Amino acid sequence: MQTLAHVACPKCHRALPDEILEHHSEPRACPFCDSSLYTRVYPRLRKQSGGLANPAAALSGDGDAVCRFYPELKAETVCDECGCFLSQKAAVSWGGRDLCMPCLHILRETRGKDEFLAKRTLYDNIALGLILFLSPLSLFTAPIALYYLIRYRNSSRGIVPRSKFRWWLALILSVGFALAWLFLLVLWIAAIVDSVA
Repeated sequence: MQTLAHVACPKCHRALPDEILEHHSEPRACPFCDSSLYTRVYPRLRKQSGGLANPAAALSGDGDAVCRFYPELKAETVCDECGCFLSQKAAVSWGGRDLCMPCLHILRETRGKDEFLAKRTLYDNIALGLILFLSPLSLFTAPIALYYLIRYRNSSRGIVPRSKFRWWLALILSVGFALAWLFLLVLWIAAIVDSVA
């Protein structure tokens, strides 16, 4: 048997009976507040009995705590960051915590907490790429790679756990290239000094 999902009156927020929703050819009056209603039932509004949970159950009543973002809905959880009351419609579950959208935005964009970031810059990969793919220009790229490795040595290495092998490899290669270029520069300067003298 198919039943209609509960739809609330926009004025009094009470669930409308199915007979009002089924007769949508002409405006009807809400049985609770007498406001004029015109409803149109789309197929998606119909559901199998025993299907989804009743959304009207989340409507707030007298004396209920209400959601901060949807005052017509009952508060069912609390934001773990700021403590505001949230309905299931407004709550976001992320990493085992219930958060409101403003707190999630602050944690991701402003504070840059690792567990809330959608993407991460892998500085060890950047340094390794500078050394390996631009090795003919390593006179310039080796110091830049060293800067990235030292400056961002404690940054997150990604969502997936990774070893520090790439970091150490990039460090050894960049120091090796920098020392090789320094040795070549010293030899070149020594050759110039010998030819002048």
